[in-house]
Amino acid sequence: MKNPLPRAPISKPPFTLSDIKKAVPPHCFERSLIRSCYYLVHDLILIYIFYYIAATYLHVLPSPYSYLAWFTYWIVQGCVSTGIWVNAHECGHQAFSHYPWINDTIGFILHSALLTPYFSWKYSHRRHHSNTASLENDENYVPKTKSEN
Repeated sequence: MKNPLPRAPISKPPFTLSDIKKAVPPHCFERSLIRSCYYLVHDLILIYIFYYIAATYLHVLPSPYSYLAWFTYWIVQGCVSTGIWVNAHECGHQAFSHYPWINDTIGFILHSALLTPYFSWKYSHRRHHSNTASLENDENYVPKTKSEN
């Protein structure tokens, strides 16, 4: 019987990373501190609004509705809070702004709020990106080799 899930190809693709970057319009690589701060403040405001609604109104709902409301709150708040992680992640990539000290300051504050150490994550994440798909050097995703199966 043929394996329905064939292994990933081991040969390199017919294009390079620079080919992909050339296909993306240049304005997509422009960093804007104002735009980045807008998204961050937008997410923080939404998080506060949802928290306020939950803390003020959800406890007064009758029992079956209260459980559904809290479940919905957790999902919605989790989705919006992912935006905080995205901003923190972009700070680690130095993509939040043109200023490294702003990236590191905001990244440190956001990572601290998420209980994730910023600088150690930043360095290990950089190592991960430089060794993506390497079975020997990637420290985040290391699948079993064929000999280990």
